[in-house]
Amino acid sequence: MTPICSKLMYLQFILAVSLLIPTTCSAFLGGHLTRSPFRAHLSTSASVEEVDIHDLQSELNSEGLNLCHGIMHASGVRELSDIQYLTEDQILEMGIDQFDKQNIKRVQERLSKDSHHVHQLRELSTQRDGAFDRKVLSRFEVEERQDFDIRTICSENDVYTGQLFSIEQCEQLNRMSEHYAYKQIGTINSGWTDQIYTLTAQHMACKDVPGMIPSTQIIMRQLIQELYGMFPEIVPGSICYENDGEPHLVKYNGKAKGTVAHTDNSEYKFITVNAILSGQDEYSGGGTYITVLDKTIKLSQGQVLIHLGDLEHAGADIKSGVRRLFIAFFACRWKDDLLNKPILENARDFEG
Repeated sequence: MTPICSKLMYLQFILAVSLLIPTTCSAFLGGHLTRSPFRAHLSTSASVEEVDIHDLQSELNSEGLNLCHGIMHASGVRELSDIQYLTEDQILEMGIDQFDKQNIKRVQERLSKDSHHVHQLRELSTQRDGAFDRKVLSRFEVEERQDFDIRTICSENDVYTGQLFSIEQCEQLNRMSEHYAYKQIGTINSGWTDQIYTLTAQHMACKDVPGMIPSTQIIMRQLIQELYGMFPEIVPGSICYENDGEPHLVKYNGKAKGTVAHTDNSEYKFITVNAILSGQDEYSGGGTYITVLDKTIKLSQGQVLIHLGDLEHAGADIKSGVRRLFIAFFACRWKDDLLNKPILENARDFEG
């Protein structure tokens, strides 16, 4: 069987399943952002009517490109007309297979004849490196410290925000994950999967994405040092990832129901770190409702929400668009032994 025939059969299977099984997914932590950095918004209800995001998925489906949505979107494509601006080199770098490449060429040829599509409104990029590059240090130079700009939302309940990634870093992480996911199409429980955590419909362990752990490890190591300052009751040197699946990514594509009020770890005080990787124009709705505050926190791209695992919260509904998250669950030991538990492999509901 040729690769093209195999891909056609897989596309037919996916389309058939999508007609039979209703889409159900739950929105996780995080929320709608603004492009202004270092700003978290708190509200008791939505005060502004949000506009639905353009449905790129439906447009791609109509062109036989439904499996390309993730990698297209991460590269900056927001409408079908944006495809005409993809270069040969970008299509090659995306790793598009021959079947999808033929469909892309067909769409590009048709759009090139349409006089209504003459202006490129956004820059497209397929680059999967560079955003995390740092100066190579000499023997006696000290590593530059990142300013996480930690802001206190509620000191009594240990709720904080900060800036974890730059916009460029967020976009690179999105391209890295979607490039990997596209390559895994047809491989069971690989790429975007629902087999790790129960609350989220599409997630992926960062360790599975080539280059993602090395790219983020300096920032995460420095964040751990920041956490010791934020939580002085933690035993120095005890913070570590809760299990082998951390950190992980979460993705929502299209309308998604928010999660009910829950805790990440109600019995023990571990730490939740949740960063927004999506841009302002990528989704509408969302936010993290904190029960004890009776407020919803909405973050900017690259910003992070930090709280203890026993804090009850809920994810607000996503109305439209694509939302991506970078999440880390940290285990730790407290100076107060009453708060401690053994740091066990495969804690929580991880199925790694």
